[in-house]
Amino acid sequence: MRIPWAIDMKTGDWLRADRAEYRGERGRYRCTDKHCDRELTVARSKRGRQHFKHFRNSGADGCVFGRHGTSVHQTAIRLLAVRFSEAMAGHVPMPLFLFSTPSGPRLVSPFIRACRVLDEWICPESGRRADLALLDGEGIPVLLIEVCHSNAVNVEKRQDLSGYWWIEVDARHVLEDLDMLNIRAHGGLPRMLAAVWEERSLFENECI
Repeated sequence: MRIPWAIDMKTGDWLRADRAEYRGERGRYRCTDKHCDRELTVARSKRGRQHFKHFRNSGADGCVFGRHGTSVHQTAIRLLAVRFSEAMAGHVPMPLFLFSTPSGPRLVSPFIRACRVLDEWICPESGRRADLALLDGEGIPVLLIEVCHSNAVNVEKRQDLSGYWWIEVDARHVLEDLDMLNIRAHGGLPRMLAAVWEERSLFENECI
């Protein structure tokens, strides 16, 4: 499948496909799936859009991006899981959060003290699933993340997740930009993201 991001081995940074060197040197780009870590190449579509892909017969069937039929929704979830895991380990920066507020767009740099990422987290009270959960050392959710592709968070799900802090992002936006997440909906967070919230940790649970 078409992979939107890779690790640039020259810098160690995550790089979007449209910024990669087409037909560059071998070994330059690696898969962001740490369980894969295979070399990627840069390809172009008929419309000239660049993307990363595995080499043929690379044995990447076990990679989350090597599975045939993976949807935009699932790809976005996997990308977010890898990105947040790497950010927690200090390898890459945390994504910025872009909120729409009554006073205009508000860009927040969150300091999330979580320890691991879990997909398909199930709420113990309601049985409701969340696409991703950032958990602290005791397994308690610090932040839940919903990835919207066709169905947004509805009123019932908002109620079921009301005891937790959660955000919703658009799957296609995630594929385009992992450095800044456009928050389309949220719950439990402050309605007015005043400047004081930008100067402190939004999520303060400690890891054990």
